[in-house]
Amino acid sequence: MPLPQAPTTRGGLSASASGLPLASLIVAPLLLAAALAGFVYWQNQALVLQQALNESRTVADMVENIGRWASQYGGVHARTVGMQAKLPGNFLTRSVYAVSSDDGAALRGVASAGTEQAALQRVEAYHWKNPALIQREVADVVAAAGSRARFRLTAATVLNPSNAPNAFEQQALAQLKDGTRKEWWVDRGGELNFARTVVAQKSCLSCHTSAQAAPAFIRDNPQFNGGGGYGYVEGQPAGVISVTLPMPLGGLALAQGLNAKAWAALGVAGLALGWLGLALWRRR
Repeated sequence: MPLPQAPTTRGGLSASASGLPLASLIVAPLLLAAALAGFVYWQNQALVLQQALNESRTVADMVENIGRWASQYGGVHARTVGMQAKLPGNFLTRSVYAVSSDDGAALRGVASAGTEQAALQRVEAYHWKNPALIQREVADVVAAAGSRARFRLTAATVLNPSNAPNAFEQQALAQLKDGTRKEWWVDRGGELNFARTVVAQKSCLSCHTSAQAAPAFIRDNPQFNGGGGYGYVEGQPAGVISVTLPMPLGGLALAQGLNAKAWAALGVAGLALGWLGLALWRRR
């Protein structure tokens, strides 16, 4: 009876011992490397998104705190001096005062001749801005300064046509209108659009309940004839703070997201995978 033959070997490793074809020995390390690279890439993208969300939330916090600061004073007044002074942007009301009793007499025409013109150069005017106008002007300053993050306040219907919602803001208003969610965002690949609900406060109701109940300086001001901006209910969603923030893409995000130590760790992992592949190939 012939004796059974031992399995043949190549390079000291038998085919039965390896149990893997040559293709598997080559493909397995490549798949492992691809999986590692994919994990690093998508994890980094997730971290970039989370960082952008945190920045957007910080901006929204700032906008809300600006409104709270202004609300505790009932808005603020911007002061100008002289009748020819440049107007300080948008405002709701204006009050004009003579700085002294003599100037007041001159402006009433009961002082000596020639003093009226001098009195006009000293007149002080106070232009009232409510919290919403202050937030809007800060948004304009931020945009003009070229800041990374830009923001604005808007609602489904608005007093000021310049505050009308864009396509994303309309989507956000629809998603947030029932109050179950406070935030909504869309990652557009290179830009994050973020929105947070603005809840109507008691101070908002003096202007935003209805057109009939609104003050005259709202009803009679053409810049506030946007066809809406009414129907607010205290404690209910009234609009959104909309934040736009740029985000790095693809390899740029990866390069910015990983520091030198992380790149060193990836390099070691790549060398280890290369060594493993080479060792398996040589044993095969």
